[in-house]
Amino acid sequence: MTRPADVKPREGERPGTRWEEFEVGAQLPSFDFTISPEIVAEYHRAIEQEPAGYSLDGRKVSIPSVLSVYLMAVLYRRYPPMQGGIMAGNKFRYYGAISAENDTTVVASGEILEKFEKRGRRYVRYSARFARLDGKLIAEAENISTFPN
Repeated sequence: MTRPADVKPREGERPGTRWEEFEVGAQLPSFDFTISPEIVAEYHRAIEQEPAGYSLDGRKVSIPSVLSVYLMAVLYRRYPPMQGGIMAGNKFRYYGAISAENDTTVVASGEILEKFEKRGRRYVRYSARFARLDGKLIAEAENISTFPN
């Protein structure tokens, strides 16, 4: 079982990344984590959803958005967080289920897609990929975050 805090650096643990330091095209290092039935149940309770989850082909599966709590870890493992960052938007595409009955090992990776300024704010857009150990895709995400000047 891997809690998000086990893979996501916290603000202040290391010097935070300034906007100028983000490199467009940079690969975000892959890492793996395990979503256990306990994590699934805890997540379902946190979002006030029935802990039994959903069913797919007779199997209990997690609400797909359980991956959202691991999203920022994809960025922060290469670029540590700076105080004052704000998540401005996310898009997820889901391709495969996460079991609510058995451990699911997930491999996460990503890439910096773009950085830009708009109305005096600085943004970074990056992609994240979540797959099984065998490479089968579970989900893809894009995040846009704004960072202090």
